[in-house]
Amino acid sequence: MLTVTNHQKEKIKNGKWKEYNKRGVLIAEGLFLNNKKHGMWREFYDHTGSIMIEENYENGISHGRFASFHPNGKVLSEGNFIMGQRVGYFKIYDEHGNNASNLYFVNDIQIEDTIDAV
Repeated sequence: MLTVTNHQKEKIKNGKWKEYNKRGVLIAEGLFLNNKKHGMWREFYDHTGSIMIEENYENGISHGRFASFHPNGKVLSEGNFIMGQRVGYFKIYDEHGNNASNLYFVNDIQIEDTIDAV
């Protein structure tokens, strides 16, 4: 959905949004609120259409759970954002789903990196 406002015909993105590549494969979907990403957004691998990223936004700012995925669908990384800043543990996984590393953030600053033996 596109909303047109003011005399200059500025296009404002509001509502559900889907983006496709040249081959017709869905590569992104989510919601816009006054031209800003809002709520759950998903991005997909261009060549396969499988899930690549799931992230939450609040008025255009990363806020909430973030997860990225290997092309095989297994989780690559997961963590949380609070108003655009990484907080707590971001866990990193190998292609088989084994926890390979844990990064700890406070106010978007990495203060710890633990590597798990796989």
